[in-house]
Amino acid sequence: MLAALDFHAIGQVIWVSLVATISATVLYSAAIYGFGKATEARRAGEGLAGAAYVALAVVSLVVFLGFVVIGVTVMLHKG
Repeated sequence: MLAALDFHAIGQVIWVSLVATISATVLYSAAIYGFGKATEARRAGEGLAGAAYVALAVVSLVVFLGFVVIGVTVMLHKG
Protein backbone atom coordinates (compact mmCIF):
# COMPACT_ATOMS: atom_id res chain seq x y z
CA MET A 1 0.00 0.00 0.00
CA LEU A 2 2.76 2.49 0.86
CA ALA A 3 4.54 1.64 -2.39
CA ALA A 4 1.66 3.19 -4.32
CA LEU A 5 2.19 6.58 -2.67
CA ASP A 6 4.52 9.08 -4.29
CA PHE A 7 6.08 10.71 -1.25
CA HIS A 8 8.11 13.12 -3.38
CA ALA A 9 4.95 14.48 -5.00
CA ILE A 10 3.18 14.74 -1.64
CA GLY A 11 6.15 16.61 -0.18
CA GLN A 12 6.19 18.95 -3.15
CA VAL A 13 2.47 19.71 -2.76
CA ILE A 14 2.98 20.45 0.94
CA TRP A 15 5.88 22.88 0.54
CA VAL A 16 4.39 24.65 -2.50
CA SER A 17 1.08 25.08 -0.68
CA LEU A 18 2.84 26.41 2.40
CA VAL A 19 4.91 28.93 0.40
CA ALA A 20 1.89 30.05 -1.66
CA THR A 21 -0.28 30.51 1.42
CA ILE A 22 2.31 32.52 3.33
CA SER A 23 3.17 34.62 0.26
CA ALA A 24 -0.46 35.42 -0.50
CA THR A 25 -1.14 36.35 3.12
CA VAL A 26 1.90 38.62 3.37
CA LEU A 27 1.18 40.33 0.05
CA TYR A 28 -2.47 40.99 0.82
CA SER A 29 -1.57 42.22 4.31
CA ALA A 30 1.05 44.57 2.85
CA ALA A 31 -1.57 45.98 0.47
CA ILE A 32 -4.03 46.66 3.29
CA TYR A 33 -1.27 48.13 5.47
CA GLY A 34 -0.06 50.37 2.64
CA PHE A 35 -3.51 51.73 1.86
CA GLY A 36 -4.22 52.34 5.54
CA LYS A 37 -0.94 54.14 6.18
CA ALA A 38 -1.35 56.16 2.98
CA THR A 39 -4.68 57.46 4.26
CA GLU A 40 -3.09 58.41 7.59
CA ALA A 41 -0.17 60.13 5.85
CA ARG A 42 -2.53 62.03 3.54
CA ARG A 43 -4.55 63.29 6.51
CA ALA A 44 -1.33 64.35 8.25
CA GLY A 45 -0.21 66.27 5.16
CA GLU A 46 2.76 64.00 4.43
CA GLY A 47 2.47 63.67 0.67
CA LEU A 48 5.72 61.85 -0.04
CA ALA A 49 5.14 59.24 2.65
CA GLY A 50 1.59 58.77 1.41
CA ALA A 51 2.80 58.22 -2.13
CA ALA A 52 5.34 55.65 -0.91
CA TYR A 53 2.64 53.76 0.98
CA VAL A 54 0.34 53.82 -2.04
CA ALA A 55 3.19 52.45 -4.18
CA LEU A 56 3.76 49.65 -1.64
CA ALA A 57 0.05 48.83 -1.64
CA VAL A 58 -0.33 48.85 -5.41
CA VAL A 59 2.76 46.71 -6.03
CA SER A 60 1.68 44.23 -3.34
CA LEU A 61 -1.82 44.03 -4.75
CA VAL A 62 -0.62 43.56 -8.33
CA VAL A 63 1.74 40.74 -7.31
CA PHE A 64 -1.01 39.16 -5.20
CA LEU A 65 -3.44 39.25 -8.13
CA GLY A 66 -0.72 37.80 -10.35
CA PHE A 67 -0.37 34.89 -7.92
CA VAL A 68 -4.13 34.36 -8.03
CA VAL A 69 -4.21 34.35 -11.83
CA ILE A 70 -1.25 31.94 -12.02
CA GLY A 71 -2.87 29.66 -9.44
CA VAL A 72 -6.20 29.54 -11.24
CA THR A 73 -4.43 28.96 -14.56
CA VAL A 74 -2.42 26.06 -13.15
CA MET A 75 -5.53 24.51 -11.60
CA LEU A 76 -7.48 24.75 -14.86
CA HIS A 77 -4.70 23.21 -16.96
CA LYS A 78 -3.98 20.27 -14.63
CA GLY A 79 -5.96 17.32 -15.63
